[in-house]
Amino acid sequence: MMTVSCVLGFHSCNTCSRPQKLDNIIIDIDLSEFNEESIYLDLGNRVLYALPTPIEASMLIKNWGVPYTSLLNDPANASSYLTKSKQTVNLGIYITDMTTAGIYEQSQTVLRYRQAIMQLIEALGLKSVADQNKMQEIEDNINNKNELLRLISDIYAACTEFLSEDERGFYVLAMLSGGWVEGMYIATSLLDENEAANADKMKNIVADNRLTFDLLWGALGSLDEIPEDALYLMTNMSYLAHLFGHQTLLSLPPRDEQAGNVENVTPQFFTELKEHITLLRNQFVRI
Repeated sequence: MMTVSCVLGFHSCNTCSRPQKLDNIIIDIDLSEFNEESIYLDLGNRVLYALPTPIEASMLIKNWGVPYTSLLNDPANASSYLTKSKQTVNLGIYITDMTTAGIYEQSQTVLRYRQAIMQLIEALGLKSVADQNKMQEIEDNINNKNELLRLISDIYAACTEFLSEDERGFYVLAMLSGGWVEGMYIATSLLDENEAANADKMKNIVADNRLTFDLLWGALGSLDEIPEDALYLMTNMSYLAHLFGHQTLLSLPPRDEQAGNVENVTPQFFTELKEHITLLRNQFVRI
């Protein structure tokens, strides 16, 4: 197996939720299937194919037996996200929230998220991928769950395609990170890991999301540079990477590289995962 270590240099991040300086992140990437000129493209495609869509993520949440929750990010915050990284991260979060509301048939909540998503789309210059007609269709089909979910999926796909062409794809990875973290936040926040009856649910949540994170972290690590306004994202994501046994230079004690495998999902591990996800998600949605 041929691997390469991608070393990313960053400045210290003063806005991060933890007072830790991130100088470098080292990620080992399997290159056995890639040629060097297409590493980033292939890793990006792998993430896009491996990551569950917001619909799939929301269905998993419902299938795990998680009830509908008011933990979703307040759509009124949309206009307060002023940097491109915050806007793209929260676009992913809001699309996941709107999809979750749609699957749980919370019609009025869907409409509130529709407005928030439109605000972020306009701020990002993506209005051409989701015009007013498309947004009107959401309202027209608010009581037709299947059609509603198809429309949300179309908007998500259009935003993904547009952002993939910008800044070598960093911002689409930011959007995907936001959506993935929001789904994990909803699922882990509402599950009591100390109840024996939840043992299988905990293992399923980790099993369904471990590979997704590995690919997402690998794709982020393959980038040549990270926009200045997005350093907080990498710093906070790196703590989650450490939890799953990935190599990071954060002056943290090494973890077993098998950390996070299904057989190792103890209540203690799940508690730590929940804490990391909550910290990360709170940093993402912070105004």
